[in-house]
Amino acid sequence: MMIISIANQKGGCGKTTTAANLGALLAQKHKVLLVDVDPQGNLTTHFGINKADQKHTIYDVMLNGRIEEAIIRKDGVDIVPSTIDLAGAEVELSGKIGREYILDNELKRIARKYDYVIIDTPPSLGIFTINSLVASDYVLIPVQAEFFALEGLTQLMRVVELVNSRLSRNLKLLGMLITMFNSRTRSSKEILEDVRKHYSKSLLKTVIPRNVTVTDSTMAGSPVVRYRKTAPASKSYVALAKEIERMLKVK
Repeated sequence: MMIISIANQKGGCGKTTTAANLGALLAQKHKVLLVDVDPQGNLTTHFGINKADQKHTIYDVMLNGRIEEAIIRKDGVDIVPSTIDLAGAEVELSGKIGREYILDNELKRIARKYDYVIIDTPPSLGIFTINSLVASDYVLIPVQAEFFALEGLTQLMRVVELVNSRLSRNLKLLGMLITMFNSRTRSSKEILEDVRKHYSKSLLKTVIPRNVTVTDSTMAGSPVVRYRKTAPASKSYVALAKEIERMLKVK
């Protein structure tokens, strides 16, 4: 089982869209589990899941374990949904010993059931993001092709180092993914060049374009790769899935 966290403490950079579409594409050939650890529950919404109907969510998993009870099947992908209840779990877990390893321990118990686990993290570096990184083999960092996009990347990379050194992990950077790229704007081009300059070895070849169809697909409760396969963003996510599969085979 290969576990990938999609992380960036900056909001609005395409984490959820990337998780949803990458998960949907990998599920065409593999057994995939998507885990929503964001209290906003955007990944859950992305698949058209009614949060109010869920008896067990990632909130219950973080407090009581039994991740298998929270898994639901939706459009060919297994998903652990999230709700706003998760926001209160950080306080409830504050005094719990080993709280950084809760998700890691739960995923280990179901390791034989899946080929890939994709974790959508919140826009912060709190306990849920730490849990995700501790449980993961790789971290994928979406970078929005807009001004201030590079802010916080150094801090995130430092957190990855701390997870490895202080929590005895072997977390690797899968790569940085440029998202919401607009070839007609100067700012998008400059951000791409800045990332190439400072993180050339980490930058993935695939670039995800800004595409209004992504918003439409989210409102329809479906990943864009299923909502409209011919959309530019869909084609780019197909390329991303193939690039990641090739990379992981080599690694």
